[in-house]
Amino acid sequence: MELDIMLLKKQVRADDFYQDDAYLQHLLDTATETVVTYTNRKREDLVDDEGNLPKMLQQAVLMLAAHWYNQRESVSTVVMHEVPDSVQTLVKPFRRLV
Repeated sequence: MELDIMLLKKQVRADDFYQDDAYLQHLLDTATETVVTYTNRKREDLVDDEGNLPKMLQQAVLMLAAHWYNQRESVSTVVMHEVPDSVQTLVKPFRRLV
């Protein structure tokens, strides 16, 4: 079971329109793949019986996808600061060290 696009829409506060649905789904899929890859594990090793990632990893996916939605380029003229308890903090407990 994949994360619901409506949950991502709430994360980015875009739940009142549908023009970005395809793009949001793309970001959700890419963020999920990125978070799973970062754990150095296979998706099958992380999901529960219903196919859901743990809540901490789901939140990391939502945060990463929202960041990409709001910051669409790889550079910015604005100084940005990482928020404590960010994506790395959520994913780290699941990361397999090689």
